[in-house]
Amino acid sequence: MTARPGAAAAPRLTVDGQRVPAAHLARLVDRTARRLTAAGAGPGRAAALACDHPLTAVVTALAADAAGAPLLLDGAAPARRIAAAATVHATASGEPLVVAHTRPPALPEETAAVFWTSGSSGDPKAVAVPAAALAHQGRATAARMGVTAQDRLLLPLPLRHAYGHSVLRVWRTTGAHLYAESGFHLRGTLTRLATEGITSLDGVPTMYRMLAAEAARNGESARLLAGLRIRGCGGDVLTPGLYDDFLAVTGAPLHDGYGLSEAGPNVALNAPGDLRPGTVGRLLDGVRARVAGPRREIQIASPGLMLGYLDPATGGLDRGAFTADGWLRTGDTGTVTADGWLTVAGRIKEILVVHGETVAPTVVEDAVRAAAGVVDAAVVGVRSGDRGDAVWAFVESPDADHAAVAGRVAEACRRHLPPHARPRTVRVLDALPRTGSGKHDRTRLRAWASATTAVAA
Repeated sequence: MTARPGAAAAPRLTVDGQRVPAAHLARLVDRTARRLTAAGAGPGRAAALACDHPLTAVVTALAADAAGAPLLLDGAAPARRIAAAATVHATASGEPLVVAHTRPPALPEETAAVFWTSGSSGDPKAVAVPAAALAHQGRATAARMGVTAQDRLLLPLPLRHAYGHSVLRVWRTTGAHLYAESGFHLRGTLTRLATEGITSLDGVPTMYRMLAAEAARNGESARLLAGLRIRGCGGDVLTPGLYDDFLAVTGAPLHDGYGLSEAGPNVALNAPGDLRPGTVGRLLDGVRARVAGPRREIQIASPGLMLGYLDPATGGLDRGAFTADGWLRTGDTGTVTADGWLTVAGRIKEILVVHGETVAPTVVEDAVRAAAGVVDAAVVGVRSGDRGDAVWAFVESPDADHAAVAGRVAEACRRHLPPHARPRTVRVLDALPRTGSGKHDRTRLRAWASATTAVAA
């Protein structure tokens, strides 16, 4: 086996409440690495993680490093879209099962992992990340958040997504104790907080919305959440409403940030004792950001950047997302201060133009969420002749009286938005559609709005 330089020894691990002895973990990693090598995985020949079982996911990540093989993380798209030398599944006991395949086209040898973009606003893309970028991600994130070997990290997120994998890198960098869960369960999470001395919790906004509601009902739950040192929130936008609600019931802030698969993923983070509400945090060590062009696009220079987008058929690299001087075009618009605090206004391609005026969907979404009974909101635009975009607001609400919710949304928008930015149509849903990584599926929402508009026409 050809171990990738810098691969770390396995720290402490508990899976679904069961401690995994270090010797057992080491045996699983060694056996899986040997089977990957026997299947032809190695430099440029990938191993695909095809399940969400946390033990198999952790072992596969460590074993791929030991074998020097790129790890395909198929969170947003099927692993079969990029041919792999081997695919790793989970047995009934949660241990890895390696299945060999016909030798695939070679990937660039410096590839250590392949993430998929979320596909929230278009087709998912395969992102090739080098080992040096992953190592930087672990070091810089741990330093920014102050994670040490004394921390206990609770992770109820899939390790096939960039967010979950970034926590795995922090664990490997610091020697902290990782508590990996098969998924988020409200009672199970609170039990871990009460019994395991957890110091750090990572989750997505929908998870924290449930925890905030529980904390409002139960003072002990609020105390447990407030007792955490880190309450990391990622995977989607942390809205001002959720931030304020969580702070009100727990007395403790959430720590959000800004990241994208192409950048490792973390770029900036709000950290314990060093946060600015309204921003997505301060840039990590070694990361630079600039705002360029008439649309004020955020561009990034960092040791954590991808090699490029992979062509699934050939394994070739597309570096079209980089500027001539090597900065990554993020596709997001925003601002950055001289001391590194970043604010993101939204995706450039999602910015709407209504009667010649630009409208950021995030601004409209904040206004919609101010209405009583609204749990979440997503705003998209549909082209409407020479008038530009028609603004559609999709609203998630448990209230069975959808007409009443829509009326309250319209009133909130009249209070908070200029006329051109107010939604022309409000559609109330029991739940907003989401991608595999938990983001709003704007592609599907836009298709719904377009189809409805076409029928009406």
